[in-house]
Amino acid sequence: MHLEAVVFDWDLTLWNSWDVHLDLMERTADALGYPRPAAVDLGKQYSRPFFEHLTRFFPGDQGKVVDTYMDLYQAAVWQENRLYSGVLELLRQLKTDGYRTGILSDKRQVFGAPELEFSGLGSLVDQSLFFSDGMASKPDPTGLQELMRSFGVAPGR
Repeated sequence: MHLEAVVFDWDLTLWNSWDVHLDLMERTADALGYPRPAAVDLGKQYSRPFFEHLTRFFPGDQGKVVDTYMDLYQAAVWQENRLYSGVLELLRQLKTDGYRTGILSDKRQVFGAPELEFSGLGSLVDQSLFFSDGMASKPDPTGLQELMRSFGVAPGR
C-alpha cells in the first residue's frame, strides 16, 4: 500500500498545550478565588470537551470562568512557539516527499486556527479541521473522512 496522506492531532502531538493550560488553570483559579487544581486531576479530566473541563474545576458563573480563562489565554499563548521539537522538520520532509498533510483536532477552532497560524506550520499543512459547534468529536470518523475527501484520498491511503 502506498501512503498518500498523513493526518496529525494538534494538542500534545504537534503543539504543547499542556504547559500553558496548567499555568492558565492555576491563574484562573487565583483570579476567581478557587483552589488551584492539581496537575494530576487536570490530566484525568483533560480529554473532556473544553467547557466541561472548565466546569469540572470551576463551577458557578461559566461566562465569568470562560472570560477569565480566555483573557489569560490571549495574553499567554503568544509568548512562545509551543511546537514540539522536530515537528517543523518532519512536516517539511513529508511535504518534500509528496505527502498531503492534515490536522484533525478536538481543540476548538477559536484556539486551534490561530495557534496553527502562529506556529508557522500553515504552509506545510494542506488542510486543518478544528472542532466547531455541530461537529462530532473524535473518535467519530466523520472528521477524518471529511479530510480524506478534501485530499481526494481513499481511506487507508
